[in-house]
Amino acid sequence: MFDLAPESGWDRRRSTLLGRYEVVALELFAKRGYREITVDDIAASAGVSARTLFRYFPSKEDFLLGLPRRGIANLTGTISALEPSDDPVRTVWDAVRRHSLAEQPDVRLLELWRRAATDAPEIHARVRGERVHALADAVVEYCARSLGVDEGRQTSVRLVAGVISGIEMAAMEAWGRGPLGLSQILEEAEALLAHLVD
Repeated sequence: MFDLAPESGWDRRRSTLLGRYEVVALELFAKRGYREITVDDIAASAGVSARTLFRYFPSKEDFLLGLPRRGIANLTGTISALEPSDDPVRTVWDAVRRHSLAEQPDVRLLELWRRAATDAPEIHARVRGERVHALADAVVEYCARSLGVDEGRQTSVRLVAGVISGIEMAAMEAWGRGPLGLSQILEEAEALLAHLVD
């Protein structure tokens, strides 16, 4: 389970600073290109030393990896906390949908991240791969726990987990790129999932 202890003043300050430095870096990457910006450029724009930035971001790529990694860690934590169910596919999808709607980042921040990662396709691919694998692993573990089966021996559980993680990722990538809001995209995704699973 999760630690429900209140966040300390230092933790809040650290989160605020991390977010501020991250946005500064993303804005620079979006404006001038990821490859053209150095950590020293980010530090100068943020008004801190490069050494300070390295406390929060050990490498330049961590400025692009942080936001998506925090998002998937929150989602997989939500799935891990679910109680077993007789209908694990429905239960896990409901959790994905609720979490996505409750924890959605600002669409402007998402669009800024996309622009910042434009000339770093290797990082974008890494983020996608990490997201799909982490979500699929969380879904496999949950479904296997719910069904009382060995997760390593259930091909069908892994296939369903792959479908859920692929649909979730496609829904997140579609968000902000067209006229539909996230709730509408997730409704379409749910209908597709129900069709595929049936």
